[in-house]
Amino acid sequence: MTAFCVFGITEPLARKSAEAASKTWLAKMSSQERAEVTAATVDAWIRDRTAEMLKNGKPKQVSAAFDAPQFAEDWIALAKRTVKARGLRVMVRGEKTDRHGATVISKRTKRPVIAWVPYQP
Repeated sequence: MTAFCVFGITEPLARKSAEAASKTWLAKMSSQERAEVTAATVDAWIRDRTAEMLKNGKPKQVSAAFDAPQFAEDWIALAKRTVKARGLRVMVRGEKTDRHGATVISKRTKRPVIAWVPYQP
């Protein structure tokens, strides 16, 4: 059973997202504006967007699922040594709770909703 993973934001993930956003950014421009944009301008925009996402981006699942929390902790240690990362934390599959601490119940299945929740050793 794979019940643990790592959530956070890493530079490669932020860069990939910024590259996808750059295509939308270019598509929204008029053809005249697009003709004036150079590759250096696009690269600078991607760098700025990557830095912004690293600073303010929403954490996402950045690792594969693991069988035990120590594997996720090893992944975090390796990621900290090799790439820029922010907010890395181990998450576990568990019952989702609302802001009052009550378990969220699925309207369709009438069972608790299972989601990634912070791991408490």
